[in-house]
Order: sequence, then C-alpha cells, then structure tokens
Amino acid sequence: MIRKTFNSMTISEGNFSVNRKASFKKIGTFKKKTVDSVIDFAFNMTFGLKGEHRHHRSGGTNTRGNLEIFINTFQGKLSEFAMANVLFKHKDFKEPDLSMHGLGIWEDVDFLIGNNAIAVKSTKSYGNLILLESEDWDASGRYIASVGEPRLYSHIVLVRIRPDVEEVLRRFRPNSNLDILQRELLSLLIEIDWEYDIPGFITTADLIAIIKSELKIPKGGLLNRSVKMDAENYYVQAGDLRNINDLLHDIST
Repeated sequence: MIRKTFNSMTISEGNFSVNRKASFKKIGTFKKKTVDSVIDFAFNMTFGLKGEHRHHRSGGTNTRGNLEIFINTFQGKLSEFAMANVLFKHKDFKEPDLSMHGLGIWEDVDFLIGNNAIAVKSTKSYGNLILLESEDWDASGRYIASVGEPRLYSHIVLVRIRPDVEEVLRRFRPNSNLDILQRELLSLLIEIDWEYDIPGFITTADLIAIIKSELKIPKGGLLNRSVKMDAENYYVQAGDLRNINDLLHDIST
C-alpha cells in the first residue's frame, strides 16, 4: 500500500481537538437475533458474572462499573458483527466469538483471515478517533497485552455504532435481581435499529509510523474540551484512515 500521512490534532493549552473528521455513512443495520445474542453476551460478561473484562484501562486509574463495561462490551461486540458483515464471503471467515472467558482470553485477534490478523475498534457514531492505550503497544507496533506472545495486527479497523448506547441507557438503574435486569436491558435495546459505518483502517506500517511520530494524547489531557483522558493513548483521526475497500483488496491478494 502507498505511504499515508497521519495528521496531528489541533493542540492548545493541553486540549486536543479533532481536525480530520469523517461523517457517519450508514452501511447497514443488525438483525434482531444478532442484537439479542450480543445483549446476552454483554450481560453474562458483566452482571451475569460468567466472564470478566478489565475494570480499568492500561495506565489508567478510573474504575469501570458493570454498567459501563456492559455498554463498552455491547458496542464492541456489535462492531465485530459489523465487520463480520464485510468479511463473511472470505473462505477463512469465522463468526465473532460469543463464548465466555476470564480476563485476557480474547486480548488477541478479532478476525484471522489467512495471514491477516484484524482488530476491530469501536466508537460512537460521532467519534472520529482510533484510540490505542500506549502501554499496550511496543515500538514495533506489536500488541503486548495479548495472551501469550505479543500480537502483530495486519489491520486495525474503526467501526461506529448509532445510536449511542450510553445515551440510551443514561437513566437506566441496574436492578439487583438479575432476571429482571436482563429483561429490562433486553426491552430497552432489542427494538432499536442499530446502525453502523466503517470509516476505515490502518496497517501495521501505519501504526509504526504513528508511534514514531508520537501522535498521542497524554494521561490527563483534554479531548475536544470535554473528555479528560484516563490513560495515555496513541490516536488516528477518522479522516486519515484508509478506505475499507482497500482492506478487502489487500486480504484477497
């Protein structure tokens, strides 16, 4: 692939502002049975205590509660199914994993297509960044938080979900009765038409260039004057990403 330029955000007095945006362009929606499966998965991984996710980010200090982890897990797994809708015709395609595991078991790869290890990063429909916690990556672009050996991803893809699940559940208060809680979450989320877009991706070489250029937001820095960063993150702006069609061509050659 041709070399690409990745731009720094606008930085002023500790505030980082996105200047390379990509508008949300709906690619598709999810089937109700997919949403149902993802709700069940996210519930079991949090309130249901059948699996486990990290309660804080690498280099971070803020502790995430079960509702926040549920929201992150739901959005993240939906994003994997969005990518599955793009990759399903490939001979090596496998459905996203919905099995329950303890910490770290899936800190590895979302899709393995031939020799291509593809990671999916998710955000809200108005998000414009791939954020990668700097403590999870080495100078060679390897993901060192992987189980076993560090993982080198061939592609890291950004997927955006609409509507904002955090906003949908903003006034939701978890019930102590797990059966009631699961039914309430299902009723709130299942009838929504969840949409997605895929603004693009980066390659291993892109990531190495981003790390060398030190495109990162420090812990404590402000993002768009509203979000205080809990951990240091490398970043890529959505407007600088490679077109998803280039990825499909890349993995088919």
